[in-house]
Amino acid sequence: MKRLFSIVAAMALFGSILAGCTGSGSQGTGQSDLPQDGPTTVTFWTTVRESEAVALRELISEFEQQNKDIKVDLQLVPFGEAQNKFRTAAQAGNGPDVIRSEVAWTPEFAKLGLLEPLDSYFTDQDDFLEAPLNYSKWNGHVWSVPEVTDALALLYNKKMLADAGFSDPPETMDEFVEVAKALSNGSDQWGFYLRQTEAYFSLPFVWAFGGGLIDENLQILINTPGAVKGIEFAVKLRDEHHVTPQDLDAANSYQNANEAFKSGKAAMIFNGPWAMVDILSGEQFKDPNNLGIAPIPAGPDGHTGSPVGGHSLAIYAGSKAKEASYELIKFLSSKESQAKLAERNGTLPTRKSAYDMPEVKENRIISDFKAVMEKATNRPVIPEGGQIFASFDPEIQAIYKGDKTPQEGLDAVANAWKTLLGQ
Repeated sequence: MKRLFSIVAAMALFGSILAGCTGSGSQGTGQSDLPQDGPTTVTFWTTVRESEAVALRELISEFEQQNKDIKVDLQLVPFGEAQNKFRTAAQAGNGPDVIRSEVAWTPEFAKLGLLEPLDSYFTDQDDFLEAPLNYSKWNGHVWSVPEVTDALALLYNKKMLADAGFSDPPETMDEFVEVAKALSNGSDQWGFYLRQTEAYFSLPFVWAFGGGLIDENLQILINTPGAVKGIEFAVKLRDEHHVTPQDLDAANSYQNANEAFKSGKAAMIFNGPWAMVDILSGEQFKDPNNLGIAPIPAGPDGHTGSPVGGHSLAIYAGSKAKEASYELIKFLSSKESQAKLAERNGTLPTRKSAYDMPEVKENRIISDFKAVMEKATNRPVIPEGGQIFASFDPEIQAIYKGDKTPQEGLDAVANAWKTLLGQ
């Protein structure tokens, strides 16, 4: 995804994982690669940060204790390098057995023949949230097991809204404007802080007004009337309603928005679970219960949407340890493992049953994000999906700068995507 950050949260240790956890699928049907005369080594490339790897290493240690015939060689690969590094290594015949794949990479790797189909392994797909599971499927096969997920939510300052007479967050875009107006003074307090340099943060408006990106038939929808109305609405928030500041500082707009929200200069923002540690460090959220988390408000026809991101676990097609590799994936994607990672790292589970685990169910922030995920929207699940923002970001910046109208900018995006798709 465009803005798929590793999620780091300050959450206390609940306890160790239950022994003998169940997995996310059955064994594959081929001959086992687990040797009788020594352990099989599974090389695992992950993009988590070192701080997140602490809990992951604990899980792997437990896995090795339960599976004496498998050893795991865990290697941390920086997120910004992982896509090209895996592609290069796998095409040279030297890929890792297991790769933590950002969701947009999976169909690309599958098209290149670099991933092992998991159809015969991954048999309990009904226990996974629909949106992250969609990213694992391409061209009639399943290529990965969803590990963690995320999506943009409407984050709001409960006290600021309550002081202005609003007991609940806005559920429609009309209500959103009403709340934002009531909490804006046009100079140093804003009802909403819109990021205007990355198209990713404007996608909720595209979907709310009935627009789209690229559908399953590769029809380009980004310059359809609904999409144009959505971006026009976003521009009006700044230029007509005066509820958001002009911020075209691409290098700092993300932090600018967070700082305004944390300090009480902005009542609402769009952001995801990866931002929770930063936001909860703000003076406005010394009491974490003051942070409200809600789905994106719906547009005039009831449409809503939020871009789904996350990571999944896949097996390299050239692996000589596929059975052992899936044993590892099965363990790491169990409800017990996902619950531990959620508790320790603040990640959102992809398994439905993980949300019933005590350490997840009792975490108010994670539970609130589940409601967001139920209304979230997949980006295009196509091999080119990871490249759509290369042309989208410059055009959204041109729109917010006033250099182009929303129709002109989105027409340019559509033309670039036609070239990308070879149309």
